Parts: sequence; C-alpha cells; structure tokens
Amino acid sequence: MAVPSEPDPSGPEAESRVERKRRERRRRFVDAAKRIVADEGFDALTMQRLADDLDMAVSAVYRYFDSKGALVREVQIEATEQLTRSLDASRARFEEMADGRGPAAGSPERALARVVLVGRWFCTAQTAFPEDLRLLQMIMSRRSSVLDDGGGWAVLPVAMELVGRVVAVVEAAQMAGALDEGVALDRGLVWATALSGVLQADDLEQYAPDLFGGSRLAFLANLDLVRGWGAPAELLARADAFVDEVAAVQPLAP
Repeated sequence: MAVPSEPDPSGPEAESRVERKRRERRRRFVDAAKRIVADEGFDALTMQRLADDLDMAVSAVYRYFDSKGALVREVQIEATEQLTRSLDASRARFEEMADGRGPAAGSPERALARVVLVGRWFCTAQTAFPEDLRLLQMIMSRRSSVLDDGGGWAVLPVAMELVGRVVAVVEAAQMAGALDEGVALDRGLVWATALSGVLQADDLEQYAPDLFGGSRLAFLANLDLVRGWGAPAELLARADAFVDEVAAVQPLAP
C-alpha cells in the first residue's frame, strides 16, 4: 500500500500559509498604527513606538514598511476604505427599506433622503468607526504631510472614492429637482470638510454637554447644508423623517 507523501514545505500550500501569516502580521501593524495615530496624532507614531507596542523588534516593522511615510500611507488608505465600505452598506440597506415602505424610486423625496442619509452616516460613523473617522479628520486638517514621496498620489484616489459617493447622491438630487443646480463636486468637498470639523466639536461635550456631544451640531449642519443647496423645507422634513425611520431599525454606519 502506498504511503502518503509529506506535504512539500516549499509547495503552494506552504506558500499560502506564509502569505496568510504575512497578511495577518501586516494587519496587526496597521491596526496598532491606526490606534496610535487616532489617539495621539501622527507625530506619536514612530517605527520604534509601533514595535514597542507590539513587543517586536523594530526590524520586523521595517520588513513590511520601509519608512514611516509608507506606514502612514497604508493606515490612511485602510481607514478610508473601511469608511467607504460602511457607506456602501448603509446605502444598500437604505434602498432596500425605501423600496418596501419609503419614498418612491425616482422621486425628489427619495433623492433628497439619500443626501440626508449620507450626512447622517458620517455623523454615526464617529461612534461606529471612531479610529477610522478620527484619522480621516486628521488627514483633512493636517497642513503638512508625513507621506513618503508620491504617497499622496496613492491616498488621494481612495479618498476621492469616498467623496465620489457623496457627489453622486448630490448630482442625483439636483437632477430630480430636490436641490438647486450647483457644482456637485464642490458641494461634496464642502460637505466632507464641514461635517468633519463640526464633529470635532463633540470633544467639548465634557464642558458643555447641553451644546456639544452626540453629533447634535453635525446633524444640524447636515440639514443646513442641504437646505442651503435649495432643498424645499417640507420635502427636507419628510426626507429627514424617513432617515429617522431607517435609523430606528438598522445602524446607519454598519
């Protein structure tokens, strides 16, 4: 009877195990770096600090990332991709619920509700994905870059994928007559930077809880922006009420 041969340690299965371990370790580096940056800022992140937090030799970090800039670039991309996935999931759930009991497909109210939803998602992401959103806020407000040469060109397309989701719903609302005509890209960028800044005011909740915290001001800013883009008051109220219904039965930032 033939004796089963031992797996070849250099064969495809072994390579798969090696790659899996490599991905897992890279994932650990990125997650730990994300926590450091979100809690303490970009300047707190060094290769030595990351190695110390993970109880590893700094040489292990350099095997995966040849510079701090490369590491930060990876963290930026990962955080933005996570937020984009969440927004896509939120949009899909919204459409499913709207098909069942919401505004009619193609109606101005549904188009406007999508715009409101995107803003509410951004506010809710502060609780669901605090590290990712905090990192995005820091990226948007940072005056100088710690990226390696050319790193910004790797991060920018990923960030624009997220902004592009906003631009698309704004354009659709304009075409449906729910908003006045305008430059949708400008509006998407204003939306992202404005809500990001207002959300940071929640840090003041401990000093004035009646004014700050709970994304209250960001919710108001979201509606103010949409109202300023020409949304009729009654239509906006109905759209906002439907988003409230969605939020009551499912997370807005899954």
